Amino acid sequence: MVVSALPAFRSWSGVESAVPSGWVRPQTEADVRSAVRAARYAGRRLRVVGAGHSFSSAALPDDRAMSLDEVTGVVELGADHVRVRAGTRLRDLSAALLARGLTLPVVGSIQAQSVAGAIATGTHGSSLVHGNLATLVTGMRLVDGRGEVVELAEEDPRLAGARVHLGALGVVTEVTLRVVPAFRLRQTIEHVDVHGLGRRLEDVARSAEWVKAWWLPQASTAQIVRYERTTDAASTRPSAAQLRALDERVLHRWVFPAMVRLQHRRPDVVPTLNERLSGFYLGPSGLVGQSSLMLNTPMPVVHRETEAAVPLAEAGELVDRVVRRVQRDRISANFPLEVRFVRGDDGWLSPAEGRDTCQVGAYATDGPDRARYFRAFWEEVGTARPHWGKELHHAAEDLAPLYPRWQEFLSLRKELDPDGVFDGPFLRQVLGA
Repeated sequence: MVVSALPAFRSWSGVESAVPSGWVRPQTEADVRSAVRAARYAGRRLRVVGAGHSFSSAALPDDRAMSLDEVTGVVELGADHVRVRAGTRLRDLSAALLARGLTLPVVGSIQAQSVAGAIATGTHGSSLVHGNLATLVTGMRLVDGRGEVVELAEEDPRLAGARVHLGALGVVTEVTLRVVPAFRLRQTIEHVDVHGLGRRLEDVARSAEWVKAWWLPQASTAQIVRYERTTDAASTRPSAAQLRALDERVLHRWVFPAMVRLQHRRPDVVPTLNERLSGFYLGPSGLVGQSSLMLNTPMPVVHRETEAAVPLAEAGELVDRVVRRVQRDRISANFPLEVRFVRGDDGWLSPAEGRDTCQVGAYATDGPDRARYFRAFWEEVGTARPHWGKELHHAAEDLAPLYPRWQEFLSLRKELDPDGVFDGPFLRQVLGA
């Protein structure tokens, strides 16, 4: 185990940064236990930092930081499960599973996150058949605030509380996830009048096993993207992998940054650009590829995100309100409003707890209208569960009424971390002191 004074922590979006008092880089679970015990004995705080891909301050350390980048790899692989070390990146796990003919049944848009970090904030894809990534967890191993190992098996009632853990319960060292045989998906894209999207949103949500909607603000059309299982061969000319490489190495590295610079200088051109881009920016319809590739997106240009989780039955009206507000105020946002769906679950702090949910995300680069856009978005959303890993202004008193098992989570936190070893700015904001 190495303790060092490395450079400042900086989140992927660049919004959150801090200079930790030191970095801990354990290589084994025993190292993790030693580091936690040392922090507890010295009265220090310890915050685990994964890939730093949260847009919120979820990973922000204000004392000592711990990186699990050395705690990686598959521990056990069966026909229906995988046990993996917590620091493993989702992209590496997907590759390891695919090599054995397996896959996760659902993945998020980005696979740069660590396994433990992705479940911590309720990272999700878009499917009413499948829940968020945390619902795949059937077991978890963590080191609590005393430096003791806690094994949470599937029958342990505390597992539902630990799935979306916010880094508040301990240092997760291993996670067991459900897996399924690998499969291919066909992508289809339907272009619809944006003013009719809200009215049919619940039907859209149930129209495919995986489905989402995107709208580039001020464009006249929105895109409904469906993914359906197929036994057809993967596309070859071009392949999904070739298109992904083009997106990441050319479009998102050179073309889109140039467009963003223009948009920041001339916000008035954004509506025209969005209207023209909306017809083709998602790529060709009919593309076939492996599910883990088709369900995620290229690593995008650096930008900012905020997101609200609302009951599916209320989502159509909400989307209509946001669209009308953006158009009325002539907000020039250069990233899509993304509408995704998540099956209800029993995770105590899961944004989809207790109900099928629509998660509506407002995204934008940090241009002239970004702050106005996010403020208008939340004014229209009102009271809703925010995505833990995206920008949120909520305090504990705002959040407690939104989660029926809130007090149970606080009790579990006190049980596993009685001395506040894992406390930090984010937890003080959203959970209270």
